Amino acid sequence: MLEIQLHLVNGVVALLAAAIPIYLTVRLSNDLTQLTAILSFFILVQAVHSWLGFFGFDFLSDDVFEPLSSAVLMLFGIFYYWIAKQKKVSIKRMMITFSPVPVLFIFLGTIVLLLATLSIFVWLAARSKDIRGFQFQISIFIIIWVLGGIAYILQDSGTIVVSPLQSDVGLEINVVSVAFLSIMIWLRFYYSQRSRKRTMHLWMRQIMPPSYLKNIMRNYMLYMSVSYIF
Repeated sequence: MLEIQLHLVNGVVALLAAAIPIYLTVRLSNDLTQLTAILSFFILVQAVHSWLGFFGFDFLSDDVFEPLSSAVLMLFGIFYYWIAKQKKVSIKRMMITFSPVPVLFIFLGTIVLLLATLSIFVWLAARSKDIRGFQFQISIFIIIWVLGGIAYILQDSGTIVVSPLQSDVGLEINVVSVAFLSIMIWLRFYYSQRSRKRTMHLWMRQIMPPSYLKNIMRNYMLYMSVSYIF
């Protein structure tokens, strides 16, 4: 019962986290659109993974969408690095039972993908030297997610034994990671919007632009707010 509830919470939190990237993908019309679209797709895959687990489709949830979400996250990391390299600046400123062997292989493959993605963001975070940057914070999310995968493998292999009240430690850690991602995205969006409104208000008072320039400025400030998030 606890595992089903965790899948439900995870699915809801993932949908909340996806709201901001989807909104930005619809509103943007520049090179960052692809970045927000990939992030949106990754979070939605996470949501589908959780909802499938909630409705009991364990094979699709664990053996298909879990590795798929890791692969999409790695694609996001590669694309993020490519844009950072192009800009040459930090983007921050712009129930079925299967044999345990294949299941273990799938989860190990998932962790390998996550570690590869983590290495990209850790390297970018080291270059930016900013713990408040997107690179550092997404690295924290991936670390928590990897710990959840390791906990699942150890519990499934019997290496660690937990109480019956904790049916799936790995899933609990995964919920924490998705909640962290959701809070991170919403806070970064909130502060970007607050900064955007403050700058917009200052511009309006100083130069009093005509209406057509106001639209241009709003689009520019939207682009800047996305750059602040990433």
